[in-house]
Amino acid sequence: MTNRERVLCAINRKTPDRVPLDFGAAKSCKISLVLYKKLLEHFGIVEENIRVNKFIGTVNASDTMFEKLECDVRAVNPAFERKGPPDPEWEDEKYLYQQDPWGTVWCKPKGHGLYYDMCKWPLEGTDEEADKTYTLPEISIIKAEAAQQAETYKKAGYPVVLAETFANGFLDTGPRVYNFADWLSILAGEEERAVAFMDKLLERKYQYWKMIGEVFGTSLDVVCETDDLGTQNGPYISPKMFRNLIKPYYKELYPYIKKVTGAKLFLHSCGSITEFIPDLIEVGVDIISPVQISAENMDPVMLKREFGKDICFWGGGIDTQFTLSHAAPQQVRDEVKRNIEAFSKDGGYVFASVHNIQPNVPLENFLAMWETFKEFRG
Repeated sequence: MTNRERVLCAINRKTPDRVPLDFGAAKSCKISLVLYKKLLEHFGIVEENIRVNKFIGTVNASDTMFEKLECDVRAVNPAFERKGPPDPEWEDEKYLYQQDPWGTVWCKPKGHGLYYDMCKWPLEGTDEEADKTYTLPEISIIKAEAAQQAETYKKAGYPVVLAETFANGFLDTGPRVYNFADWLSILAGEEERAVAFMDKLLERKYQYWKMIGEVFGTSLDVVCETDDLGTQNGPYISPKMFRNLIKPYYKELYPYIKKVTGAKLFLHSCGSITEFIPDLIEVGVDIISPVQISAENMDPVMLKREFGKDICFWGGGIDTQFTLSHAAPQQVRDEVKRNIEAFSKDGGYVFASVHNIQPNVPLENFLAMWETFKEFRG
């Protein structure tokens, strides 16, 4: 099989010639800059222009690295260029700050900090009157070469992923504007206000995906949306609230995305999401990622048994919270073997780690994961 045939076979929940691999293409399947540099040295690869996501410290891996790791997937990334001036940046004695187009301020500790976290929100502590004057950011411009890059990958036999999205999902964008506590309070006690905000977001997402369809045509195989529905210990919100307030937006948007792009729909959703999977299948989600196996009620064997006939699992190959970062290489090998056996039974699986591979992952653990995957991928 070609790489593209292999991945599409898995997405269609059939058994390919071997389990496909993604280390760096889809949403939150990437490698941290710290580890990426170790891999470059290990493989003897020289790269002068490493493309890094400033906020989370991950790399848009080069084709050379993809080929070395035998990855099956390619991404059009970055596909966009921002309108207007760059985001404001400043610092004080302890932190680096940056304000994004949403008006949200992010900060990172100096010296030892690895990530930017939200620390100030444009609508924190406000009422519905402030909502009326708040404007969502404009959609970024698609880079001129992006569509050609997608076509080139496709002609070369690779499946093409668009990992970038406009905002997060309908549950997970609110915290970026109001902060977490305020947004959850609005969902629980001010339904009309929540709906008004999500209506604005839906309109902007329609514009975004219409533009994607017009520019890329049918060159994309997988497109990503994101909405974290779970926490470590259970659902982020109650299933009742999800079905009343969030799911209707999925039912509106997701079929439209698939219609205008002709692509399979990949949903990034962290945490314990088992209770929502039947709903996600119903609204047209084809792929679930990152499959956080360390969260409550996310056992690989159970997930595959209950849902494997109806949805593709993309991720879940190794726990990045503990095993990949802190366990011994043999524990890494054992877990990779166990998870491949669980998820790849009867097809429908793309191997990736649970979320991005973090900076504290030892090189020997990454190599143990990769070598074990190659041994047991089929």
